Amino acid sequence: MAAKDSALEETSTPLGLTLGFFKRFIEIHGGRDAFENLTTGAVCARFLLPWSFVRQASDVVCQPCLVVSYLDVVDALDDFFQENGLDDSVAVWFCTFCNNQHEIQDQVYDFDHWFGIFRSSLRSVGNVVMVMSPWNDPTTLRRTWCVFEVYASVVENARFEIAMGRSQKASFLQDIQDDGAFYKMLSTIQSEKSETTIPSDRDNIFQLIRDEVGFVKLDRMVFEVLEKWMLRTVDQQIEQAADVLSRAGWLMVKGTLLRMKSDYGDAAIVFRSAHDIYLCGKGPDCPDAWKALADTAAAMLERGGALDEVATMSEEALGHQIRLLSKDHEETLSSMDCLGNIYSRQGKYDVAMPLLMECYEKRRQLFGEEHLSTRNTMTELSIVCVNQNKLEEALDWSLRCFTVQKRVLGEDHPDTSRMQNNVGIIYLMLGKTSSALPFIQANLGNTFRLVGNFAESERILLDCLEKIQSDALAKAVCVRNLGLLYLCKHDYEVALTYYKEGLALMAEAYNRSNANYTRAIPPYFLLKMKTGCFEKLEEIDAFEKELIEAECYQDSWKNFQCHGCRGEIQGVVYECSKCPIQSLRYCRACIDLNKPESFCNHGMDAIMTTKPMARYIQEERLKLLAIDATWSEYDHYFLKYEAYCDANKVPLGERLPKDMSTSEQEEATSCCSFWFWR
Repeated sequence: MAAKDSALEETSTPLGLTLGFFKRFIEIHGGRDAFENLTTGAVCARFLLPWSFVRQASDVVCQPCLVVSYLDVVDALDDFFQENGLDDSVAVWFCTFCNNQHEIQDQVYDFDHWFGIFRSSLRSVGNVVMVMSPWNDPTTLRRTWCVFEVYASVVENARFEIAMGRSQKASFLQDIQDDGAFYKMLSTIQSEKSETTIPSDRDNIFQLIRDEVGFVKLDRMVFEVLEKWMLRTVDQQIEQAADVLSRAGWLMVKGTLLRMKSDYGDAAIVFRSAHDIYLCGKGPDCPDAWKALADTAAAMLERGGALDEVATMSEEALGHQIRLLSKDHEETLSSMDCLGNIYSRQGKYDVAMPLLMECYEKRRQLFGEEHLSTRNTMTELSIVCVNQNKLEEALDWSLRCFTVQKRVLGEDHPDTSRMQNNVGIIYLMLGKTSSALPFIQANLGNTFRLVGNFAESERILLDCLEKIQSDALAKAVCVRNLGLLYLCKHDYEVALTYYKEGLALMAEAYNRSNANYTRAIPPYFLLKMKTGCFEKLEEIDAFEKELIEAECYQDSWKNFQCHGCRGEIQGVVYECSKCPIQSLRYCRACIDLNKPESFCNHGMDAIMTTKPMARYIQEERLKLLAIDATWSEYDHYFLKYEAYCDANKVPLGERLPKDMSTSEQEEATSCCSFWFWR
């Protein structure tokens, strides 16, 4: 064993066999008929074990699978060599032929020996080609050795390519023009469920995976390798297109791939190029032109583009699609769903809801409830219901969609996990934290904060933040939740830093009057209180402007619901000072009905209050002006305050008196510590 290992180390490039050899091997063992339906493993047992040849240094590492047809492997390599201008003299390191199968069969060496041979061969050769057959359900990616070889090619910085037989590649190029076909294949890859012929190999490889990278990261690395190869392949089709319209078709394929991997900016550019080609080449009566424009709008929306611009683009596309295709066409309904999403983000719920309901009913009738597009519209309807404070309806839509997702996709699918998370969030909004915990996935860190497990919350949220830097909306949620966590830990300055970043990211994605944005303002208000921001007139002015732009300048808490009655809270908000901050809140009517006892056992003595934001900052401004004896400004702002109180029917007992003595001013200032927020 030592001698063989020493010899291996002295070989700068591993020995290999030429493609011509593999063809000749078929000829001298009875021709293609003798190999029909034989796997690589069967060829090894039947023909190779009694046989050997002198070999030359390898140029390519071939990654087949022992359960893949041997003829498919040779045909795929033959086509790959022709496409890349390689001749039959190029040598291939093909493990079945280049490893001593007698030694493997007799178990002369252990796993570490064969693993070392593979890694050193890959490092020396630097080129890897993986045979995929069939392309949409590749056996290769269900074998532990093969999945790990993809990982090793990344670690060793090897050039990675994929080979298919001619008929397989034709099928592949046809199939990937359908939205989602490639990513449907990727969703089947789960390295932790892969298999090996020898059980001990699986155990050893799994231990290496756990030690070096972990299964989740390994899957992501495999995805990225295949994504890069896919984009290179599509770029080749764009360059080789026979005419401009064919080129536009492949641009649409590329745009879809970019969009699905979250490269929304590049996707929008590619879709727009396709739109321009179609419009120039076929005119305004070409449906493909309007699909391309609709996809441009969708990509811009996902990137966080200006909502008014995106809405105009989407409305134009939808109008032409209804004219050319009718409302019952799949592309028209896709645009209808997108426009409903845009209206929802703009806060135009009265327009969004009927549009999405019409879209849902037509998709359900045409495609069934289990169809992906129908499920997407169900998700949008749930979101609009949340934004309208119709939480029970939102929960019904989300649970309904979650049940369908599990049935159609299984519990391991990312879309099922996302919907599971949505259900959990709505349970949180309803104040049902114990019901939320089993559903929460992506927002698990925030759930731990709400139940008081701050250490676990911090660990999960920081880990999430590290992994989602490229997704602006997901990052916005994560950093906001970190802000809320540090608020609960009374680390107010750190909390404010995180929360401001999250709010800024949200402002790029939503109108300021959007429910997602307005619900995020009260914690920001509380953090400014805790950090003394409202002790400065300029900070008060800036926050007042924020409230006005968000259409929150009233004596209520816009889109902020009472956990007792589910209604929007009017006037003072009541909260338990002993529960985690920002977990439960109540209106006055529910306090009178003792609703908090249904949610916690801390009793009414723990209840604290906070005045509405607009009222509070006006009163703080008046106190500062009174302290500075700036009476002309004081009178001006007091008239505005008085008009505000009258318009919002603020009880007289809750209003600030106009003339404050010094003692009254001090008392008003000192009682600020009473204003808690949850």
